[in-house]
Amino acid sequence: MSTDRRSDDGFAILEALVALAIAAGVLTATMAGLANLARGARQVDQVQQALLEAQNIESRLRAGLPIDALSGRYPDWRIEFMPVDRPVDPRTGAVLTGVTLERVDLPGWQVRLVYVETTRAPDFGGSPHEPG
Repeated sequence: MSTDRRSDDGFAILEALVALAIAAGVLTATMAGLANLARGARQVDQVQQALLEAQNIESRLRAGLPIDALSGRYPDWRIEFMPVDRPVDPRTGAVLTGVTLERVDLPGWQVRLVYVETTRAPDFGGSPHEPG
């Protein structure tokens, strides 16, 4: 009878080791899933912040903020301006300008927009008025 008892004790230790290995695997998988979830949540926060900043840049452009003033205010952004093939309004000098906004820390994430730049066209007719 004592030999039967020893073999039962051996199975109990083996079962405990298998259960511990399974629990460790489940715990590892759970922690990896939580880490991926946290990484995804952080990326969503970055994209939301980038979207708010892009809307802010767009609002400033539409309000007439000079292009030169944007570069220093948004160091995390790469801002490209390009002319749009549309006629210029000769009365106001307004032109359509295309803008591509790209966040440096979010590769591949871009915002493209077109806005009206309302700079005054130079007056080439007549004589210039000089202050007296």
